[in-house]
Amino acid sequence: MILAEYEKFYLINAYVPNSGRGLVNLAKRKVWDKFFLDYIRELDAVKPIIYTGDLNVAHQEIDLANPKTNRNKTAGFTDQERGDFTRLLDAGMIDSH
Repeated sequence: MILAEYEKFYLINAYVPNSGRGLVNLAKRKVWDKFFLDYIRELDAVKPIIYTGDLNVAHQEIDLANPKTNRNKTAGFTDQERGDFTRLLDAGMIDSH
């Protein structure tokens, strides 16, 4: 993660941990998602955030070619990861696709 602070906003560029083949790193991803949500809430209390990077999540079914066969089997498309991304949106982030 790289954080750049400007006069009127923060710019964050992050490579979000991938849950890996067979979802072997899903628990680590959950730790990251909680840490990052808390972190952006702290920053956002000071000034707006622009968050970009490889977020490693397919939030909606339209984001994946075969959502029905991949749900909860593919890194980035588990209910946990999608729910954590929804919490980012609920915290004020906007998904620009």
